[in-house]
Amino acid sequence: MTLKYILFDLDGTLIDTAAEITEATNRALAFDRLPALKREEVQNWIGKGTAWLFSKALARSTGESSQESEQFKRLYPEFLKQYQLVTGQLSEPFCDMEAILSLIKQEGIKLGIVTNKERSLTLQLLEHLKLTHYFDVVVAGGDALRGKPHPDPLLLALDQAGISRDEVLFVGDSVNDVEAARAAQISIWAFTHGYNHGLPISDAKPDRVINGFTDLYTQLKTTFTFLPIH
Repeated sequence: MTLKYILFDLDGTLIDTAAEITEATNRALAFDRLPALKREEVQNWIGKGTAWLFSKALARSTGESSQESEQFKRLYPEFLKQYQLVTGQLSEPFCDMEAILSLIKQEGIKLGIVTNKERSLTLQLLEHLKLTHYFDVVVAGGDALRGKPHPDPLLLALDQAGISRDEVLFVGDSVNDVEAARAAQISIWAFTHGYNHGLPISDAKPDRVINGFTDLYTQLKTTFTFLPIH
C-alpha cells in the first residue's frame, strides 16, 4: 500500500486535552452550584462532541441528561464560553508527537485532522500550541452533516485532500474513530494513550494498536511505501 496522507483525530490522539475540558465543565456546573467532577470521569466522555459530553456531565451531577432540558440549554452556552477561555491553556501534546509529525512530513506524507471538536476551538488549540503548519486538511465539528462515528467527516477529508481510500491511514484513540473509519472503508490504527470512554482501545478492534508516537513511526516505516504528493 502506498501511503500519501495520514489523518489524525485530535483530543486523546495528538493532544491531551482532558484537563482543560474538565476545567470548563466544572466552571459551568458551578453556576448552578453543582459538584465538580473528576478528570477521570470527564475524559471518558470526550470524543462525541461537546453537547454530548456536557449532557453526560449534567447527568452525573443531576440525573437529567436530556439536551432539551432547561438546565442544559442554560448551562451549555456557559460551558462553551468557558471552554473557549481555557482551550490551549491546560493541554499538552502527547510524548514525541511533534518530533514524529516532523519526521513523517519529511518522508513526503501529508497530514490532516478529523475531529468532532468545533472548528473555532480546534483552530484555537492548534494555534496556541503552534501546530497549525503541520496540517494540510482540517475537518472539524460542524463541517460535515454528521460527526464521527458516522463516516461523513472522513469522507469530506478525503475529498478535500484529493485522495482515495487506499492512500490514507486514519489514526485515533477511540471506538468512535474505529467505527467512523470502518464506515468510510479506510484503515484505522489507534493509540493506547487516549481516552476511549474508559475502555481498552483493543476492545474496539482497530487494524492496529500503537503504543505512542515512536511506535507509530516505526510501524509506518515497516508497513507502507511512502510516496509524496506533488
